[in-house]
Amino acid sequence: MRLGRLDLIRYGHFSDRSFNLPAGESDFHIIFGPNEAGKSTALTAIEDLLFGIDSRSPYNFLHDYASMRVGGVLENGHGSLEVVRRKGNKDTLLGPEGSPLPGGDGVLAPYLAGGDRPFFERMFSLDHIRLETGGREILEAKDDVGQMLFSAGAGIAGLRERLKELSAEADDLWSARRAKHRKFYIADDKLSEAQKALRDQTLTATKWRELKRAFDDTEEACAAIGEKIRDATAERNRLSRIRRVFRDVRRKQELDCMLSDLSHVVLLPEDAAQTVANAQSSDSKSEARRATLREQLDRAAQELDGLAFDETLVQRGEDVRQLHERRIEIRGEKADLPKRQAELTAAEEKLRADAKELGWTETESAALIDRIPSRTGVGVVRSLLAKRGEIDAGLISHAQLLREAQEAADEAKGRLDEAADPADTSKLALVLKTVREQGDLAGGARAAEKTFREAAALVERRLNALKPGGADEDALAALAVPARADVQVYRDREQDQKRRLRDAQQSVSSTRQEMERATAAFDRTVRDEQLVTPEELQHARSRRDSLWHLVKLRHIEGGPVPDDQEKTFADELDDLPGAFEPALGRADDLADRRFEHAEAAGRLAEIRRKIGEQEILLQQAQANESALVEEGEALGAEWRLMWKAAPFEPLSAEAMLEWLPACEDVLEAIQHREQQKDDLDDLRSRVGEARERLLAELTALGIDANDLKEESLSLILQRADQAQRAQEAAAQKKSQVEDELAAATKLAGKRGRDLKNAEDALEKWQESWMAALKELGLAENTAAEAVGTQLDIIDNMRGAADKISSLRYDRIEKITRDVADFEQVVAKLLQDVAGDLSGQAAEDAILALEARLDAAERKRDLRSKKISDIERFTSQIDDLDDERRELAASISHLERAAGVETVEALNKAIGQSDRKRAHERELQDLVEKLLEDGDGKSIEELAEECEGVSMDEIAAREASLQAEFDDLQDQQTQAAEVRSQARDAFQAIGGGDEAAQAAASRQEALADMEEIAARYVRVRTSAVLLQWAIDRYRREKQTPLLKRAGELFKIMTGGSFAGLQVAFDEQDAAHLTGVRGGDTAVPVSRMSTGTADQLYLALRIAAIEDYLERADALPFVADDLFINFDDERAAAGFTLLAELSRKTQVLFFTHHQHLVELARANLDSGLNVVRLSDHTAAAA
Repeated sequence: MRLGRLDLIRYGHFSDRSFNLPAGESDFHIIFGPNEAGKSTALTAIEDLLFGIDSRSPYNFLHDYASMRVGGVLENGHGSLEVVRRKGNKDTLLGPEGSPLPGGDGVLAPYLAGGDRPFFERMFSLDHIRLETGGREILEAKDDVGQMLFSAGAGIAGLRERLKELSAEADDLWSARRAKHRKFYIADDKLSEAQKALRDQTLTATKWRELKRAFDDTEEACAAIGEKIRDATAERNRLSRIRRVFRDVRRKQELDCMLSDLSHVVLLPEDAAQTVANAQSSDSKSEARRATLREQLDRAAQELDGLAFDETLVQRGEDVRQLHERRIEIRGEKADLPKRQAELTAAEEKLRADAKELGWTETESAALIDRIPSRTGVGVVRSLLAKRGEIDAGLISHAQLLREAQEAADEAKGRLDEAADPADTSKLALVLKTVREQGDLAGGARAAEKTFREAAALVERRLNALKPGGADEDALAALAVPARADVQVYRDREQDQKRRLRDAQQSVSSTRQEMERATAAFDRTVRDEQLVTPEELQHARSRRDSLWHLVKLRHIEGGPVPDDQEKTFADELDDLPGAFEPALGRADDLADRRFEHAEAAGRLAEIRRKIGEQEILLQQAQANESALVEEGEALGAEWRLMWKAAPFEPLSAEAMLEWLPACEDVLEAIQHREQQKDDLDDLRSRVGEARERLLAELTALGIDANDLKEESLSLILQRADQAQRAQEAAAQKKSQVEDELAAATKLAGKRGRDLKNAEDALEKWQESWMAALKELGLAENTAAEAVGTQLDIIDNMRGAADKISSLRYDRIEKITRDVADFEQVVAKLLQDVAGDLSGQAAEDAILALEARLDAAERKRDLRSKKISDIERFTSQIDDLDDERRELAASISHLERAAGVETVEALNKAIGQSDRKRAHERELQDLVEKLLEDGDGKSIEELAEECEGVSMDEIAAREASLQAEFDDLQDQQTQAAEVRSQARDAFQAIGGGDEAAQAAASRQEALADMEEIAARYVRVRTSAVLLQWAIDRYRREKQTPLLKRAGELFKIMTGGSFAGLQVAFDEQDAAHLTGVRGGDTAVPVSRMSTGTADQLYLALRIAAIEDYLERADALPFVADDLFINFDDERAAAGFTLLAELSRKTQVLFFTHHQHLVELARANLDSGLNVVRLSDHTAAAA
């Protein structure tokens, strides 16, 4: 089934709005509306159309419940059906013409395929909240494949929490392990207590029977007296009833006779007399009113003839009004003209002042403007100014470089003179070679020392990182710690307790929020409905009564005002009556308002009841939270006991699970450090021998080796290499200095040539500078610093010239043209409509013409009013004639009903009818009174009781019955005292009802245990069946569903994941994983929140596709799914929905314009966009 059209006839704030949803190859529709445009309304309307409007629908704020209508066209493969849904309890499905459809909602069965509202919402409806919830539940399921598939496939939220709730409830009812909090064992304890009490209250049979018989005898005596009292009471009640109804029974018989005499009288309407009187009075008034209207009609016709006006002028009224606007504009331009002329003069003066600074002698602005140089010439001078700085900087730089080159040559020559001949290092080289052939002793020693330090540092690091610490190496090796398995067991118990505590805290928070929402709803209802609470009404009445009491006390009784009242009403004591009247009015007003808003007050009471329920739930949740906190403290004590042998305070179980392998790593690092120490000692011995030989060779070369005796082999080898290289470098250095001297001499020559080129460039620039100044008309001897200022003045003059041109041609001359054009248009208009004004000034003529136009239009309006009055008077006369005919018809109707022909006969018939009606009404009142006073007896039974009765005998019998009744009461009092004594004796030896109470308690406990057992079986069976359904769904759907979901997940993640697969852990438990490129498996628990949302969407769509393969389609409704997605993920989501739209209709509701544009950009074709704001659809 698909929805071909949605009609919001009268629904929410929509009226007579339709949205077409045409079918296509891709049945994808986006319904877009900004905030408050009705997106949520349209979404809810779809479900209300298919399944009925909710009895408390909130969408009646514009249309009341009785007029609410939503319609549409439903389509399937066999045809279409147009329906309209109204709000109601039955016959709510209508045809297009508005009549109920035969068969009711049954006609929708071929289209809904057996689905109902909960199924549709769960399977074919998804919003961003449920999407986030589904993604979060996937993460919380900890890779449980069955729960994921069942929850996503069936669209059921909170599956994991429901399983936990069932397990927790079953554990709270019964478990093999006895616990005080389990209800079964509570009932078992109650049973034991009842059985013990029953044994304690058991007596000997003989003694008990004797006392019981005596007590029973007194009970029977009291019962007999009570029966006599009841009989006397019944007789007294009968006599009292006869006395009450006797007169009414007689009156009823009289009325029956009167009505029998009037049986031939025809009952006319109750208001027949009033109708006749009103008709006669209204006819007289209508005749007088008609005469008055006729006079007003004749007078209005005469006045109309005297209202003539200039129609030509009225027809040209718009032209006159436009010229009125232009007159105002022209007046403003004329006023602005002197200001613009003054601005022009000021601009010319400024131009001449700037020219004077340049030494120009012209005074005419036109000549000065013509002399202003071009921008190109000014640009050349500015460019030369910039180049001058570069040239000067070049001269300075080249001179400095020349000096540096000469200094470098001198320095190289000095070093060449100081260079000495190097010594022979062949013997040192031989010793170095011999040492190195033995291996890299220094490197080995350093490596061994480094390894040892690293091993020692590792020990220290691991020992310091061991948290908690506090034990040295020896104590750590001898420390006895709990087994890892015991710590894991404790950790699981602690995590379970914390989880339950979090759930309890969340329950407290959610319950508190619910109570706060109810309280806010209470306050909002009071505020919006302006309700009066019982407390407010009681307060107002209390104040009214208090003030009235003070008024009576002071002004009626003349007594003093009590001290407490004087303090309370200190401000009102001066004028108590004046204060009482507002208080009385307020109390009455509040009472009236409370009565008027009775329905809202009822809602307020319901909200208050909910607040009370939430307060109880909050107390229960807080009590549960406190119990879990105490359980956590007990677990903490048990945890500290497990670690009592440790010299530190244990951390959390999770941290101590990490501490155990860390402790083993510390012990392993200590062993490794000791082995590295032995290797280091061996290498140090070999290094010492090599050091001695090297130091001897260095001493032979004349180098002081005393400072090296304490150094390492590596440093001595380095020093020997340095000595060898120093001698070899001495020869190289001398040759290098000679080369440097030659290069420095060559560079000095080049720097001298560069300096000469810079001087030539300065001379060339000077020539160009003189020519450019001459081109601008500036003095050739003007300093470069002053030229910059003069260039700015030239730019200012160019700006002044532009302003002069704008003022002269664009402003002043335009005003002159506008004035001339206005006068020409006015002259043409005057020629057409008022030639007598042609000689006046244009502005004066327009003012006069406006006055004539106002007068003409007033006469035209008066003429229209008179015509309207004539039509109204004529219509009223016709209405009066119709009314008189209707009055005559009403009297004729009554005459025919009464069977008379004259008004006098009609009045007599009306009198008889009224008497008959009065008798019938009195008879009805008497019957009701007899039924009320007759103690439930029928009228016939009451008449029979009153038949042949003497009221004097009734009175005498009542008096004797009262004496008998008083005597029986005395006997009853004495019998009650005797019974009380027998009861005390019976109960004194345990013969009371304690045994019976104990037996009742025993039966109650057995009943509780039976109920708890039955509840446990139901809850436990529900959990088992739910888990069985999950496992069965996984077995049947896992392979095809995961294959398709993997394909969709790949599209959804843009190829980041290649698919989905099921992996098994060491306990052969199945877990869902995502597969990346390269067959890398990512468990669901390690996926991000956004990826989990994408996975849930892929599973939902795969489940819907699987459902569509074996059942008829229903529209898939998505409500702003992608508001928390980035553009890339949202685009992938639209791709998935487009795939789904090839199998069923997809309706995507959104508030966000960028999602509409994103869908258009990423979907090829077939996208239909419906905009709620303009009610039009656009194909992508």
